[in-house]
Amino acid sequence: MEIKYFDHPHHLLSLSKTKYDLIDCPICLEKLGSIGTQNYNCSTEGCKYGVHESCTKLPREVQSPYHPHPLTLRRPLIHGRLDFYSFKCNGCRKYDKGFVYSCDDCDFKLGLECAFMGPVKVIEGEGGCQGQLRKHPNHQQHPLLLFEKVPNKHYKCPVCLKYCSDPDPTYGCWECCLYLHDGSCFETKLPPQIQHFYHPHPLTLSTTPRNVKCRACYEWSWNIIWYYSCKQCEDFGMDIPCALSVLAASTTTKSESQIQHFLHGHTLSLNKNKLDDQKVADCCVCRKGCTGPTIYVCGRDGNCKNIYFHKSCLEFPQQICHPFHPYHPLTLTLVEQNFYHLKKCNACRKSIHTFILYGHCSFAYICEGHKCDFLLHAECSTVMMPVITYEGHAHLLQFRDHNIENNKLNCSACKSNICESCAFTCLDCDLNLHLLCGPLPHSIKHKYHNVHPLLLTNSPVQEELEDETDEFYCHACEEERDPQLPVYYCAECQFVAEIKCVFSEVR
Repeated sequence: MEIKYFDHPHHLLSLSKTKYDLIDCPICLEKLGSIGTQNYNCSTEGCKYGVHESCTKLPREVQSPYHPHPLTLRRPLIHGRLDFYSFKCNGCRKYDKGFVYSCDDCDFKLGLECAFMGPVKVIEGEGGCQGQLRKHPNHQQHPLLLFEKVPNKHYKCPVCLKYCSDPDPTYGCWECCLYLHDGSCFETKLPPQIQHFYHPHPLTLSTTPRNVKCRACYEWSWNIIWYYSCKQCEDFGMDIPCALSVLAASTTTKSESQIQHFLHGHTLSLNKNKLDDQKVADCCVCRKGCTGPTIYVCGRDGNCKNIYFHKSCLEFPQQICHPFHPYHPLTLTLVEQNFYHLKKCNACRKSIHTFILYGHCSFAYICEGHKCDFLLHAECSTVMMPVITYEGHAHLLQFRDHNIENNKLNCSACKSNICESCAFTCLDCDLNLHLLCGPLPHSIKHKYHNVHPLLLTNSPVQEELEDETDEFYCHACEEERDPQLPVYYCAECQFVAEIKCVFSEVR
């Protein structure tokens, strides 16, 4: 059997066994070998054109109830040119591929599935067409129609965020691209305003379509028509399921097993079951492994499936004032970033590894509302190492006596490596200084030895060299010290003090 097909007019197509299984059908862009055993193939030798038999049965022209003009099946035209791969469907507002039903006079296009979707014309039963049109309190501008032939994974119900598809009844408004599952979704009452524990301001029900990133589950909803947003914070949005979950949780009895916390937009549950040994579960605050019974989890699917918190990490305050950034308060919040710009802790200089798209979330103290770009690990916020001001440098310098080797820092003064040594490092830029290259005064007075001034001296000191001792102590703290680091020293009294023990006098 041979046919003449409009997309390949120069050669006849014959129904035969598929010759080229891995070639795409130009209509649906699925492989020719993916549907059935026979396709319409070009009968001319050397021509690899082929079409699924089912695709050739699509009508060349349709009349959609959503457009006044007939729609013709063709390759999509983008800016007047043929585009084989993508177009935006005016029905579901999504980008589709393959052939399209389009209007010759208007820039109107429907995907193959959306072109055959439409309202039910006749509903059998008592009352004739009663029930075909329904009104919804949150959508007063148009009635909602009962739809049939709803394509799968094209239209999301904004109440449950699950796809509408046959055979489940779907009510919708074509003009507004609003589609609802019949039943509980349609009957759900959406309050015009709610107060959510995750945000300080009231959230208002919005009905203007836009792309919304839910701040509770971190999921994007494209062109969603119903969501809750904050009138004071333009970028804060929350989808309907996450917003209503807190209302449902508020009706249950509060206990230690279920808590609401400012770090996550869903209710957290105490995980009483032992985690699988093969499952890697890191706390979102400290990024250390979660073990033991005192672990709080979200338990939802999607981006929330890897939300784990140590109970102790949930005890960090939401806002702190820290000497490393004395200019503004720091707020413990989610750190968002991309692959191309890894944010680092200003104290330890280690990266904050957090990619929400892959379920990895991290929280840190940041300076909100100011362009400081200052970030502090929650654990680093508990380390109160001294900081000083240094003449000739605009930022604070931190005294560090650990993690130098792992960070492989170079001294900005002598250009040599700072390895296994204490140092001064800038909290905001890449300035690093050995102790002797940095801003240490030559002479100080200290409360532990107020008889004579203490002089900055290389270690070991003279009497230690003469005694050939292998034990080195700080007389201020009476603990062993590193003999390779310089000290403050009184030769007359043979008093030796580590720099960190007399740091209050160095500043």
